[in-house]
Amino acid sequence: MRLDIGIAGVGTVKNLREEGFDAIGFERSDWVGGLWQWSTDTSQTTVLQSTRTNISKQRSCYQDYPFPENVPNYPSGEDVAKYIQSYADHFGVSEHFRLGASIERVERSGDEKQWLIRFNDKKSGPRTELFDKVVVTTGAYCQAFTPKYPGIGETKIRVLHSQNFKEPNDFAGKRVVVVGFSNTAADAATDLSKVTTQTYISHRTGARIITRTMNKGKPMDWKASRRITSLSQKVNARFPNLAAKMGSWFLERMMKKQWPFIQPAWNLSPAPPIANKSPLINDEIISCLRAGTVKSARDIRRFIPDSKSLEFTDGVTLTDIDGVIFCTGYYFDWSIFASEADPTAFAATEWDASPHQNGLRFPRLYQGLLSSRFPESLAFIGPVRGFSGSAFANYDLWSQAVAQIWKGNYPLPSRAEMNAWCDRNYKSNLAQLQDWHLQKVGLIPQELEHWLNDAAGNGVNEILGSSWSWAAWKFWWNNRALYKLIMTGIDTPFPYRLFEGRRKKWDGAAEAIYKVNGKKYVK
Repeated sequence: MRLDIGIAGVGTVKNLREEGFDAIGFERSDWVGGLWQWSTDTSQTTVLQSTRTNISKQRSCYQDYPFPENVPNYPSGEDVAKYIQSYADHFGVSEHFRLGASIERVERSGDEKQWLIRFNDKKSGPRTELFDKVVVTTGAYCQAFTPKYPGIGETKIRVLHSQNFKEPNDFAGKRVVVVGFSNTAADAATDLSKVTTQTYISHRTGARIITRTMNKGKPMDWKASRRITSLSQKVNARFPNLAAKMGSWFLERMMKKQWPFIQPAWNLSPAPPIANKSPLINDEIISCLRAGTVKSARDIRRFIPDSKSLEFTDGVTLTDIDGVIFCTGYYFDWSIFASEADPTAFAATEWDASPHQNGLRFPRLYQGLLSSRFPESLAFIGPVRGFSGSAFANYDLWSQAVAQIWKGNYPLPSRAEMNAWCDRNYKSNLAQLQDWHLQKVGLIPQELEHWLNDAAGNGVNEILGSSWSWAAWKFWWNNRALYKLIMTGIDTPFPYRLFEGRRKKWDGAAEAIYKVNGKKYVK
């Protein structure tokens, strides 16, 4: 079984059932699509009505199911929700979802041979069931993180987290401060600027800002071909410091070239290390800062008690503030897991003591996926950063790997070897945490993708990797036009289903690759 039916959950049920597992999905909401389905329920993390994806539909979709042609390059939240539901219907997995079922507890059964799931069904009430295996796909956007500031408990300002922010018009004609400098913060600030008398964005660091499209309107991410990405990942794996400096320099240079009028008062620099904070993707925030509809403010020092005033770290005080919206992130919710199931239930003294830990707990997961205690029956998809910027690409491949491992087609190393790997990954992330806080725990992208390809058995390493095996030469010789599109064209997820292998091949993969690159496919 699996928990939560968003991008990861729907794909996981489909991929497990495709390999013969009797997989079902639990979802506390009454809909499929996870956070992409907008809702007024303030206990649910959802997109805003204005939300668009930050990655183009050609790069961010399931491996064997493209977005419809009539959907724009950057789909809306509604488009994504409909796409996920369509995917579930197309592959016949919708009937295997239990909607309105909220998981309360995951623990080992009394005989320690199965997993006991306690859940609350809206129709039948509290229930328990036993399962042989569990994949957790509840996502990293469950537990809202709100920093603590002096005076916040005595303020007369309406304070909320972005999880509770659903409608900008609630603040029409008011003065609002958005806290944070993430994609969510920029989206909220630009939306609010259209209806408020003044919007401020409060941030303690700068950001590297990029837009979704290039000058001619084509998606910016189309530039990042598979070959360019592979090369950058190789440099990052061998020379991480050099790669970080090069990446920072390139993004900052591009930003200054696009907006030469950027003002120092906007506090866009310095930005945290690029390995710790991804670029901010927004098409409007610079225009809003330039027009003054959004004004930059430093980090909050305190809420002045019994008032609607805020004092900032640079000594500035703002008065008559009606709302403060914290766009300060989320964490994976580990509270439903018993200690034996919780991968964060181990001593992480150095991690917890770091000034940049910021409430982020470290999950001890082999390859960011499998429980180190129960790798044969417990997996987590979502709490660890993937190899790609596309959630679809990450989750689809992760779930295929789980299916092949649990099917017995890909043997795992010994427990000692898996624990040694977990130790190394912990030390690597701990070193990164010393520079700045992390949005998610991560792995080396190139190594992770290589392992996932091996585990899923999709042939990508053998044919598109750097080894140039006989299979690779043969494919290149017989399919040179297709090979060129894969390596230098738009980096779609379709090649993961192109070749024969252990996971199911998609016969439409080659045609889909040609199509997204604007080429005519001839068999």
